[in-house]
Amino acid sequence: MKFGLSSYSFRPLMLDGSMQIEDLFTWIRDNGGEHLELATLSIAPGGDDLNYELIKDEDSVGRLRKASAETAIPLSGLCIAGNFIGDDRRAQIDRVKRYVELCDRLDVRFLRHDVVPWSLRATTTAQFEAAFPMIVDACREVADHAERLGVTASVEDHGFFMNSSERVKRLLNAVNSPNFKMTLDVGNFLCVDENPVTGTRASIAHASFVHIKDFYVRAETPGPGWLETLNGQFIRGSVFGFGDLPVKSLVKTIVDSGYDGFISLEYEGNEPTLYGCATGLSNARKLFTDLKN
Repeated sequence: MKFGLSSYSFRPLMLDGSMQIEDLFTWIRDNGGEHLELATLSIAPGGDDLNYELIKDEDSVGRLRKASAETAIPLSGLCIAGNFIGDDRRAQIDRVKRYVELCDRLDVRFLRHDVVPWSLRATTTAQFEAAFPMIVDACREVADHAERLGVTASVEDHGFFMNSSERVKRLLNAVNSPNFKMTLDVGNFLCVDENPVTGTRASIAHASFVHIKDFYVRAETPGPGWLETLNGQFIRGSVFGFGDLPVKSLVKTIVDSGYDGFISLEYEGNEPTLYGCATGLSNARKLFTDLKN
């Protein structure tokens, strides 16, 4: 396994100008990380998260390539938004396929793309069933394009619609492509109130990439700054190992599965960014090492 961080972990410092693209790679190298996974919105200018497109930003593409080469920290994967059920569905499919091509240009072999907006909540089974065939067809087209270029596309247990181990596995089964798998985020199952351990156990065999994180979890609202889950719990990011998730059981599930790919820490907490990243990475490394021995 190779341990690193998602660029999303550094988003607050990217927004206030404290860190630039090059600093992400340098920090990871200097703190014992082995790769950087890029969530493209994390390098977007402030206020432009939803409109930013890395495929149109050749300057940033060049800086990413140069920083990776100079630090010997590989760019392991790209994570992008996507919406395969909107009025611009055709344009969205073509856009995601261009990100497949960008992955190939950067020698990045993993692309995680969303299939609906992160915030979309399907409150009825009928809503999900109506959208599902369109999502399947789009993902199959992207996966076929990715296969030709040696890139693995994936969907994440992300948001409130295409989440839960069963929904994600159903999509994987319907697309039925060796180049369409799962970016498994051990914490995101909480967004739809699925137990993170059982969700991870149900999904790890389908993972092409793994995200680790930790959350504080409350049954009642503690106040501002907490995300409400689909059924009314409240969660907030924490330093990995400091929160309420059973991280030892989660890591044991990953280790016991034989997964040997990239592990990305996503830090989303309110503690100082670099403290959260460094402490979480150290905690994760120690836990994985202890459980492997």
